[in-house]
Amino acid sequence: MQNRYCAKSIGRHKIMINAESILALLASKNYQVQSKDFDRLYNNISSSKGISPFEQLSQILSGLEINTAIVKQGPVEDAPPEAFPALIFFEQKWMIIDVTDDGEFKISSNGRLMHTFETVAQIPTSIAIWFEMQIAQQATITHDSTPSKNLFGIIKRLVFRKSRWVFDIIVATILVNIFAVVSSMFAMQVYDRVVPTLAFQTLYSLVIGVSIIYSTDFLLKITRSRLLDKKSSQIDKELADKVYSHLLSARIDMLPNQLGTLTAQISGIDSVRQFFTSSIVFALVDLPFSIFFLVTIYFIGGPIAGAYLAFFIISLFIGLIAQKRSQLLIKKLTMRSNEKMGVLVDSIRGLETIKVNGYERHLQQSWNNINQSVSEYSLAQKHISNFATTVSQSLGSFSYAAAIMIGVHQIEAGNMTMGAMIACSILGGRVLGPVGQAVSYLIQFETVQQSADLVNKFLEVPVERNDEKSFVFPTTKPKSIEFMDVQYAYEGAQINQVDIPNFTVGSGERVAILGKIGSGKSTLLKMLAGLYKPSQGLIKFDSAEIWSLDKRYLNRHIGYLPQQAELFKGTLLDNISMNRKISDTRILNIVNKLELDQITDRNEKGLDLPINEGGSGLSGGQRQMVALARIFAQAPSIWLLDEPTSSIDQELQKVFKEQLASELSDTDVLVFSTHNPKLAMELATRIIIMDGGKIIKDVPTSRVELRQPKVA
Repeated sequence: MQNRYCAKSIGRHKIMINAESILALLASKNYQVQSKDFDRLYNNISSSKGISPFEQLSQILSGLEINTAIVKQGPVEDAPPEAFPALIFFEQKWMIIDVTDDGEFKISSNGRLMHTFETVAQIPTSIAIWFEMQIAQQATITHDSTPSKNLFGIIKRLVFRKSRWVFDIIVATILVNIFAVVSSMFAMQVYDRVVPTLAFQTLYSLVIGVSIIYSTDFLLKITRSRLLDKKSSQIDKELADKVYSHLLSARIDMLPNQLGTLTAQISGIDSVRQFFTSSIVFALVDLPFSIFFLVTIYFIGGPIAGAYLAFFIISLFIGLIAQKRSQLLIKKLTMRSNEKMGVLVDSIRGLETIKVNGYERHLQQSWNNINQSVSEYSLAQKHISNFATTVSQSLGSFSYAAAIMIGVHQIEAGNMTMGAMIACSILGGRVLGPVGQAVSYLIQFETVQQSADLVNKFLEVPVERNDEKSFVFPTTKPKSIEFMDVQYAYEGAQINQVDIPNFTVGSGERVAILGKIGSGKSTLLKMLAGLYKPSQGLIKFDSAEIWSLDKRYLNRHIGYLPQQAELFKGTLLDNISMNRKISDTRILNIVNKLELDQITDRNEKGLDLPINEGGSGLSGGQRQMVALARIFAQAPSIWLLDEPTSSIDQELQKVFKEQLASELSDTDVLVFSTHNPKLAMELATRIIIMDGGKIIKDVPTSRVELRQPKVA
């Protein structure tokens, strides 16, 4: 096979890391060192010839007897989030690079900020050195407190985590509203003093003054808009990160089985975030200022304020009624919209089956029925919203007319001037606008509340590892697996899918699981892989319960192949390496062993062959072999394979058996399920048979005989 894959190479820089940068990095990781010891060690190591910065830092850690971290090196874009702060070779010297809460990359030297980059892609090609934390035998990691399961709570925390931006926006909004009062005063002065006397000098002075105010107002609005947009974008990114992180850490067996429902739950964050970030300034500033304008109108025009106050109260009352009437409709609309998403996802995923079985007409009818319901509920909800908005606008017009009428009578009575009436009408518009917005927000809130409830249900799904718990990271690989009174039932199910009082697999064993469909084979493997948590009982790796082990330890030592081989959008290499640091030689060796070179040799890109979502473009057997190559590249200590040969032909099955035997070490554990008794006999030293979630037979392979089919 042609070698078309070239890994990124990392050169050896001759420039040593300065002592200040190393001390700063150690301090950022909470390592306390004695200055005299460090200086002596640094000078001795740095004076060595031919040593690289990577080796320099590694030897310093060793000399300081720091054994809870190892040194890693690579391109800065490859550094994981937990690597920062780190060292970066930038502008011909080593500096500290860190990531702020806003996601910006800051490079500093000797405590001075040198450069700031919004994304890692903007940083010129650079080498980074960082610490990867290692946990000693029986040491533990303490995670952050449990994240909020309420979406509004998460957004609120993100919004007010750094409240300076809120303060800036509030100040800008207050000034803008004050300038609105100045505008009304300008109109009043012009009509009361300039027009009757034609005092042009006064007019010009007023125009110059108000022009300065209008310019400032323009700049404040632009600045406020940019601040709000930037913060909204940051919140959007962090919120999406938190929700997606929860998806990746959630217990698989607790997630909704309906993909459409799960997708709808997660996608609800967009409408909630947009509503929250746009309404916060309104709730804090714009609406309270309506009351301020009402008070100002009262001092200028007296009874005119009554017309606007009546409008203010009635409009809010109408908004509350509309919100109440929308509740049931929006619940039904949300439910049917989720069903619509589910039908769409099922149709896309099963289009081949639909076409082959002539199921199009039935699904088309279901789709149309759901759309009809969605349309009816949506139309009814829009009628309520439009009615409330139209009534509010009409009341605003009536209140304006009433204010003019009252103003004319006040002028006639000599209680106010023409300019004062015009000023009141200008300020009245500042009352009408926020109240109209309030009605709109009240109606929108019910829709947003439904979306938030969906996201909250998703956030309530428990995570695999409780964040308040500490996890063990042993320094040795697992040698045995033990089931102790283990039972497992799916959420809401009355019958146990797995019920195993006792089951042990020792180092070096090869175990085949046989049984009919639904006997619990796959569930047993998922529990061994740490994907499903027992409803009762314990699963132990050596002396440690599997759910007390650190996830990184399990990822290192457990290789799991599901029944359905899942490939991801990226390259063939990405799907094999899964972002692990694997040498070119190792990758090419695996590709050749599993005959994947038949794929790479047929295209110019080799291992850089693009893979589409779901692995479309590859056959089922090819996807299966890529998934097997992924396990080979991982080189785990425990191999868990669910129907590993279900999609491959006899020739590839032979290749798989030969190469699996060569990859397994004497101490590795192999547990696999299969419907092929011959494969079980060839690979296993022990065979267990399951039925109804229970192990009904557990015998050495030597005691099993394959029955020959009868010849007619």
